[in-house]
Amino acid sequence: MAFFNRKVELRFLADQARNDRAALTVLYGRRRTGKTSLLRHFAQGRRAAFFVADQGSAADQLATFSRVLFDALGETALAGTTFQSWEAGLRFAGNRAKSEPLLLVLDEFGYLCQSDPSLPSVLQRLWDSDLRETRLHLVLCGSYVSFMEREVLGAKNPLYGRRTGEWLLLPFRFNDTREFFPTATPDDMVTVWSILGGIPAYLERFDQASGIGQNILDSILTRGTPLYNEPRFLMMEELRDPHIYFSICHAVAFGRTTPNEIAQAAGLTDRTVAGRYMDTLREMRILERMTPVTERNPERTRRSRYRLADPFFRFWFRFVLPNHSALESGDPVHVLESKVLPHLDKHVSIGFEDICRQHVQDLGRAGALPARYDRVGSWWRPNAEVDVVAIADEGSLLMGECKWSINPVGTDVLDSLMARREGIEADLGHKPSTTTFALWSRSGFTPALKRRAAAEGILTFDLTDIVP
Repeated sequence: MAFFNRKVELRFLADQARNDRAALTVLYGRRRTGKTSLLRHFAQGRRAAFFVADQGSAADQLATFSRVLFDALGETALAGTTFQSWEAGLRFAGNRAKSEPLLLVLDEFGYLCQSDPSLPSVLQRLWDSDLRETRLHLVLCGSYVSFMEREVLGAKNPLYGRRTGEWLLLPFRFNDTREFFPTATPDDMVTVWSILGGIPAYLERFDQASGIGQNILDSILTRGTPLYNEPRFLMMEELRDPHIYFSICHAVAFGRTTPNEIAQAAGLTDRTVAGRYMDTLREMRILERMTPVTERNPERTRRSRYRLADPFFRFWFRFVLPNHSALESGDPVHVLESKVLPHLDKHVSIGFEDICRQHVQDLGRAGALPARYDRVGSWWRPNAEVDVVAIADEGSLLMGECKWSINPVGTDVLDSLMARREGIEADLGHKPSTTTFALWSRSGFTPALKRRAAAEGILTFDLTDIVP
C-alpha cells in the first residue's frame, strides 16, 4: 500500500519523539483513515515495537504482545515466553527504553481495553511511577472515536492528563488526494472525491486508467468487491441494533434533514430514542449536524440540518443499499446504468459544495482573498440558501454559489446570489464592512457574467482554479 501525504501528522509524531523524555501520544480516527500506515511509516528507521490488538482474549493478546516486543528488541533468549501481566510487559518495555529511545505502538487500543478493562489504570500507575522517567514513546491508537475521546482522553478516566499529545486523524481534504490520481481530469477528481471522500483505503480501490462508471461497477456495485459491504461491515462491527442506524442513514441519504423527518422515515415514534441513536452516529463521525454559519449559538439553535458526513456513506446509502436485491441477484450493470449514472451529477454536486468551501479555506490561508475568514460554511432559511458563506471577525463577508452543471454560469445565478444578501445581513445583525461575491462553476461562465465579474469585482473559479 502506497503512503501519501500526511506531512503535518508526521511532523507532529516527530515532535513528540524529539525530546529525550518519555512521550504518551494518543492517535485516533475512524477506520480506514490510514492510522496504521501512518504509524508504520513513522516507525521506519526507529527502534520500534508495533502491536496490533484484536478481539481475542486477554491471555491471547498478552501472548502476542510478548512475542512482538521480544522480536522487536531482539530478545531471542525470551522467545516463546509470555509476560504474566500487562504491568510486567510495559515495565519491561520501560526498562529497555532507559538509555535508548523505543517506540511502542499499541494499535486498536480499544480492543485491549475490552479484553482487560484494568489496562488504563495499570498504565496510569506505571506512567506516574516509572515510565515517564524513560525514553519510551508510547502511542495509543484507536478506531473507536467515541471510546478514545471518552475513555482515554476524558477527564474522568485514569489516563487523563498523562498524554503529551493527541491527534484526531481525519480523512484527506480534496486537495490532498491528487497524488492518488495524478493524471485524472479535474472533472474526474471532483467526481471521485464526491463518491469516495478522503479515505485512503477507498481511494486506492479506484483505477485511474478506467472510467468513473467502470470503477463504480468494479469496486462498489459488484458482489465480493472491497467496498460492496463496507458501511454495513463498519456499522455492524461497532453498533448494536444496526438495522435502526441503517434506517436513520437511509432516511438522511434521501433528503430527510430534520430530527422529526428522520425519526418518521426511520419508523421511530419516540424522538428521545431517535435522538440517542443520532447522537451515537454523530460520535462515530457518520452523521453530521450542520447549522447556518451565521448562528451565534450553533449548539442551541433549532435551525439545524443533518447529513451523512462521509461522501462514501452518502453514495452507499443512496445507491447501494436501496438496490441491494438487484445487486445480490447479479445485475450490477443495470443498477449502474438505470439507478446510479442518471443521478450521479446530483450526488456529486453536494461534494462539489464541500470542495468549494475547502477552497475558500485554502485561499484564505494563502492570503488570496479580500479577508481572512474565521468561519466558513453555508446559510439557509426556509426559502433561501447560499452554498458558501464566509465571515471574518473584523466584519467582512463572502457569499458564493457552486454550480455542478454542464452549462456555463450566467448572470441570473449572480443576481439570485445577491438577492440573498439582506437575509444574511439580518441574521448577522449588522451590515458587513465589505461583501465579496464568488461563483464556482464546473463549466465556466457566460461572456455576460465574465464582463460583470470584471466590472464589479466578482470572484469566479472554474475547475482549473480548484483542482491542484
